[in-house]
Amino acid sequence: MTRRDPAQLGLFGTVPAASAPQSGRQCPPARVSRRKDTGQGANPLVAKDVLAEVRDGRFALLDDTDRVLVFEDTDRVRTALDEDVVHHLISVGYVAPGGSRDTVSAMHGAIRRPVTPLKLTARGRTMLQRWSNLSDYPGGARP
Repeated sequence: MTRRDPAQLGLFGTVPAASAPQSGRQCPPARVSRRKDTGQGANPLVAKDVLAEVRDGRFALLDDTDRVLVFEDTDRVRTALDEDVVHHLISVGYVAPGGSRDTVSAMHGAIRRPVTPLKLTARGRTMLQRWSNLSDYPGGARP
C-alpha cells in the first residue's frame, strides 16, 4: 500500500475521484414561476370586450355549475377562454345568470346539456357605457 500525500486526500480522508465534470455557468438559472399565467387578468379592454359579448348573448353557464361557456352557434357551446374575467364580473355584480326561463338546451361536445345565458345587470350596462365612452378620448383606453 502506498502512502498518500495529505494534500491529495479528500474531505473524508479518501482519494478524490478523477476530475468530476464542472458546470460552465456561474450560478443555476432562476426558477420559473409555477403560478398560472392568465396574461389578460388586469386588462380593462378585455373586461370591456367581455361585457359587450355578454350584452350580445355570447356567454352562458353550464347547468348549475361554475363552468362558463361561449356560444359558437345558436345550439352549440364550448368552454370560454375568458372564464376568470367572467367570474370576476359576476362577483362584482356587473353580470348575472339569466332566470330559469332563459335556460336553453345546447350541444356541449357530443352531449346536449342545459345552459343558462348570462346577462348584464344595470351596473354592468353603466360600466360598459363608461368604458366605451373612454375609448373616444385621446388619453382614454384604445381598442
